Amino acid sequence: MFWLTEDAILKCAHGGVVKLHPIQHWVTIDKRAILVQGDPLHRSISTCPNATPVTPPCRRTVSVDQGASYSVLVRIGGLPICMDTAKGATDWSQLSTIPFTVSSPGQSLVTVGA
Repeated sequence: MFWLTEDAILKCAHGGVVKLHPIQHWVTIDKRAILVQGDPLHRSISTCPNATPVTPPCRRTVSVDQGASYSVLVRIGGLPICMDTAKGATDWSQLSTIPFTVSSPGQSLVTVGA
């Protein structure tokens, strides 16, 4: 499993891209901040193509699967790092949520066990 950096690409199931803003900047890989717990949560989503007259596109991430998304071994500032197995849900509609997953970890140098 690869660690996620600020260059990671997370997408909703429709293909919209999660906008990441890392909350820590002191630990980096190749000068790019490593993502930690909280980074993928409540982030905006751009270019989700699944808008209909009755359903808006995915706009934000609303939950993160804690077990799949974060390392139980490695922490930065007390917060677990995000791994390329990260996943969660978006706010696609009031009736249903749509998953988001990692498309690219943003780096290929550092890995970690769960």
